[in-house]
Amino acid sequence: MPRTARSQLPADDLAGVPLDEMPTRRTRLRRGGPRTPLPLLPLIAALAGVGVAYVSQSAHSTQATYQATALAQQNQQLRGQASQLGDNLARLESAERIVSAAQKLGMRPAGHWSYVDAQLKPVVDLPAPLRATQPRSGDPLQQLVAAIGGALGVHGTQGASP
Repeated sequence: MPRTARSQLPADDLAGVPLDEMPTRRTRLRRGGPRTPLPLLPLIAALAGVGVAYVSQSAHSTQATYQATALAQQNQQLRGQASQLGDNLARLESAERIVSAAQKLGMRPAGHWSYVDAQLKPVVDLPAPLRATQPRSGDPLQQLVAAIGGALGVHGTQGASP
């Protein structure tokens, strides 16, 4: 029987359809699923890289948020501790406490005041060439420093010997 298009067969004509035959199978030349065309591989790799970068960035931002929250909480605790220590220090530095502690140790206020008149000596003597206030210095900057020091009461023209 010649093959005709399905649209040309009447709906009740089943004589042309063989019921006993098994349908023919197509032979497959390759195994596996559909293959990706080669030009799409770089695009797929780029999209996969963008996805991995997005997930990595999200993970890092979440971790940074947790760290910032923990540091803010620690900062608040340290501020409270600093406030407590400042209050304790102010209490310990009060004059009343110092006087009462001194009296407990057996100390008593002095009956009269005494002053010590001592000559101040420099702890470290500078060698003569390094002094900026030497007389007859040729450098105008040293002369200016010496003039300002003299006006302020700093005497640098004394000798280096004690």
